[in-house]
Amino acid sequence: MPRQYSLENTRNIGIMAHIDAGKTTTTERILFYTGVNYRLGETHEGTATMDWMEQEQERGITITSAATTCFWGGEKNQYPKHRINIIDTPGHVDFTVEVERSLRVLDGSVTVLCAKGGVEPQSETVWRQADKYHVPRMAYVNKMDIMGADFYRVVQMMKDRLKANAVPIQLPIGAEDSFRGIIDLINMEADIYYDDLGKDMRVEPIPEDMLEEAKKYRADLVEAVVETDDELMEKFFGGEPFTTEEIVEGMRKGVKDGLITPVFCGSAVNQQALDMLLFNMHKLLPSPQHDAAILAENASGEPVELHCDETEPTAAYVFKTVADPFVGKLSYLRVVSGKVTAGEPLTNARTGDVEKISKPLTVIGKKQVDSDGIIAGDIGAVAKLVSAKTGDTLCDAERVVKLPAPVFPKPSLFMAVTVAKKGDEGKISSALARLMEEDPTLSYENN
Repeated sequence: MPRQYSLENTRNIGIMAHIDAGKTTTTERILFYTGVNYRLGETHEGTATMDWMEQEQERGITITSAATTCFWGGEKNQYPKHRINIIDTPGHVDFTVEVERSLRVLDGSVTVLCAKGGVEPQSETVWRQADKYHVPRMAYVNKMDIMGADFYRVVQMMKDRLKANAVPIQLPIGAEDSFRGIIDLINMEADIYYDDLGKDMRVEPIPEDMLEEAKKYRADLVEAVVETDDELMEKFFGGEPFTTEEIVEGMRKGVKDGLITPVFCGSAVNQQALDMLLFNMHKLLPSPQHDAAILAENASGEPVELHCDETEPTAAYVFKTVADPFVGKLSYLRVVSGKVTAGEPLTNARTGDVEKISKPLTVIGKKQVDSDGIIAGDIGAVAKLVSAKTGDTLCDAERVVKLPAPVFPKPSLFMAVTVAKKGDEGKISSALARLMEEDPTLSYENN
């Protein structure tokens, strides 16, 4: 099974934010502009691809993390085609465990911040969670076109509240109803929008009244980059100019090591702003092919190194389980090494059970598309696994390994459930068992 998209051109990205910062809308626009959807889904209308549960559509909010896959090569297909696996996470603190288990399978994330609200309570929570799992991040200041938008205030809030080394890569041209483009500080040019949707964008010189400000922020950007690399530091003190490639490479290294958080800005309804966001996901966030090996344990508890290599024995991490009404139990996987193909027997490292793999699936919201297999570095799903649950490792019988399982918070709310009529105890027990498969924070006992 040949790999369609190289590891270097694969990204596993999480979209995280406080409620109403626009993360699901951003994801929906990405799906539309990359051709996955043929109409725009709206959260408030209950038509969003990523908010597919009935409860999400009723409330207009994200409750559960949803996975999707899109393919991007630039608005004019000017770049090599990329496979981008996106996980859209909830913004409510009540469902923060959904963020927790998603972070385990991500190589990078985009923190969406509202240009008016800035760093809000759940923004801080998801940031700390990403710190815990050492997930490289970039920030996207969304809604630059709404009343009260203030890009510079949001950047300062990132420094004060998140203790992040927030480094603007773009500056907005205008704000609120006068927002009309961005200044690209890497290339020192202006992208001017001539319509609200960003379909008509022209690259122009930086406006005269913003040139000095752009030079100042460009200098700050270069200083942040040179601090990530000794060679660049020597060049900086030697007074030598930097190429665009050197700045991008230094920025990429700083992001991967958690030293820099690049900050972008725009509006989720603007096609050019989102295309620039996708471009920078490709340029600055790491691919699954990390330099360091991933550590697991064998049956004796000894450490084992796993590499993102399809020729190694298979090891796949189950990060989410869903009871789908059509295909039954659906297990979402991140394949760490090897590949998962139809008919392949894999061992559940927790139980010792052998699971026969049915058809591997590519997931787009609630839709599943048959695929030839899920290769190391990719995210997908498999239906009808018998014993697998969230946190399990499925692996080759010749190399049984266990990846660290997540630790979930203990329940803080308890309720008594009684049957409406005698004889329904079995039905309630079955329903609760299905709920517990989906939500590992839920537990029950007979009393």
